[in-house]
Amino acid sequence: MPRSTRIVGGLLAAALLAAGCGSSDSGDNSAGRPATEDVELPECPVGALDSAAGPVDVTVWYQLSGKAGDTFEAQVAAYNASQDQVRVTAELQGVSYDELLRKYEQGIPSRNLPDMLVAEDTATRFLIDSDTVFPAQSCFDADGLSTDGFAEAAVNHYTVGGAMWPGSASLSNLLTYYNKNHFRRADLDPETVPATLAEVREVAETIKAAGITETPVVLKMDAWFVETQLTGDQQTMVDNDNGYGPDETTEATFDTEVTQEIFDWIKSMIDDGLMTPVQATDGNFDHYLAMANQNASITIETSTAATSVVAFLGGDTSVAAELGRGAADADAEALDIGAGQVFGLTEPGQAQIGGNGFWMMSTSTDEQISASWDFMKWWNEVDQQVTWNIEGSYLPFLDAAAEDPRVQAFWSDELAGKWLSIAYEQLQDGDPDFTGALIGPYDKFRIAMRDAMAAVAFQGADPATAITQAAEQTTQALQDYNASL
Repeated sequence: MPRSTRIVGGLLAAALLAAGCGSSDSGDNSAGRPATEDVELPECPVGALDSAAGPVDVTVWYQLSGKAGDTFEAQVAAYNASQDQVRVTAELQGVSYDELLRKYEQGIPSRNLPDMLVAEDTATRFLIDSDTVFPAQSCFDADGLSTDGFAEAAVNHYTVGGAMWPGSASLSNLLTYYNKNHFRRADLDPETVPATLAEVREVAETIKAAGITETPVVLKMDAWFVETQLTGDQQTMVDNDNGYGPDETTEATFDTEVTQEIFDWIKSMIDDGLMTPVQATDGNFDHYLAMANQNASITIETSTAATSVVAFLGGDTSVAAELGRGAADADAEALDIGAGQVFGLTEPGQAQIGGNGFWMMSTSTDEQISASWDFMKWWNEVDQQVTWNIEGSYLPFLDAAAEDPRVQAFWSDELAGKWLSIAYEQLQDGDPDFTGALIGPYDKFRIAMRDAMAAVAFQGADPATAITQAAEQTTQALQDYNASL
């Protein structure tokens, strides 16, 4: 039976669970993903909330920092105040999505889980296979609602077995952030952002030659940089239609000349003193600090950093405190930070889907599932989506929110909004059927890719050898994962 058209139990290693239900075979839609009728969806208890004896308490686990975290907590409080049937308690879990997922994974054997989970998009395949999440498609169908009004790329990204699994999504992608003052001092156009790897090198050489910074580029050695470059160039990371096909995903496909080009660029930039690599460890903001202290001119980061960066530039001490050592001493008034489309191999703006999905748990009671779905419907309304963009920096999941006059004014008049409009344009211009990979052991893949990048960046390893090793480790992780199902 095709792996992507079944809902199975199971976890890696010691967290193995009993198997779930099966489904029928056959049938792909135009995006190459199995049709909805191929998945045996459970019935959504949408009416259970109305028959509950009193307010239903539900818990949501999340990991969001900066202005996004503040906004999320405020939104939860606003929902609780808007009605008296549901009480949502938001619980912060760790400093990274990885830590959040580890906490969730640890709770699976005992079913010590929340009612909702705000998890990174990379967790999608794992969560479905864990047999602990409730498909939101069931609730969309039960309420007669369509996903047509949501961002097409995001719906495709979270559609597995023909079903839309999370009830909502927070969308982001990467942007190039740069110091306009450094560009001016180097006689570069401060409004022209380098578009490709080659152009970044040229700009860095010019800035370095002008004596403005020793190493003009600072880059976190995280897997998402390579992933974005590969997705933007329409390169798969795994077989089986990048994990979305009807068969079992069994091997890595990124040991290619394209990946070699990316790794060669990283190594040459470091060897030539044009880039400072930063370790991809939880809570490491050294690339932010390098920009804040004007020790670097160019970096890449998520679009959700927009409101936090602007707040920092405006003297927000809470943001400086979160960044940690050295941030409070930065001269924010001397900075003129700009943002543009993320640079790519051959053209800019070709970013993959990032962000998180809002998941409901199948381990909850009918009343709790109904209450969670009520919260998600509320979250998907225009007002909440507008707030999530303007204050939380996430791109609208709801198409109507992007067209709202408040968002349009924000994107036109405010610095953070202008940056987010660039990210939204990237989202709209990307291929909605090629949004990134679907990988069960995504965490293992990212560890392998990070280790490969770190070996090249910090140990001077041969790029080809590092890539081959990462591909072999990813293939082994896929085989182990498949065996655990």
